Amino acid sequence: MSEVASINSSTRGLVLLLAAALLTPLIVAATLTPDPRGLGTHQQLGLPVCTWPAALGIPCPSCGMTTAFAYAARADLSRAFVTQPMGALLAIAAAIGCVVSLGVSLTGYQFQRLFDPILNKWCLSAAVLLFFVAWFWKFSCMRGWT
Repeated sequence: MSEVASINSSTRGLVLLLAAALLTPLIVAATLTPDPRGLGTHQQLGLPVCTWPAALGIPCPSCGMTTAFAYAARADLSRAFVTQPMGALLAIAAAIGCVVSLGVSLTGYQFQRLFDPILNKWCLSAAVLLFFVAWFWKFSCMRGWT
């Protein structure tokens, strides 16, 4: 018997749904035109103007993420990172997650064993820290500090 355990067909179907869920925002982002201001791209989806910049003069924590996704979906990663670093990282993570999920769905191989060493409390702490660093970056960009 192989050392690598395989997952059953119903779990493979759920993982295929996960792949589709991860791919969906990238497909939607690819249909959007990134706003050159670095924010406001979400309005193309019929969403309202973000009130934080208008009312408070500062970006909200997710300010620019839709624009970063739109750039990342076009493989313009440099603009995606400059626009919103966390948005760029999330878009890349969604793409990687989609590919890995598709691989699991097709092969049944449990790829999480490859990620177990890095997906721990330190990874979560780093993600939270990066979120705040990206928010500060966006804030500094809007203030003209960069």
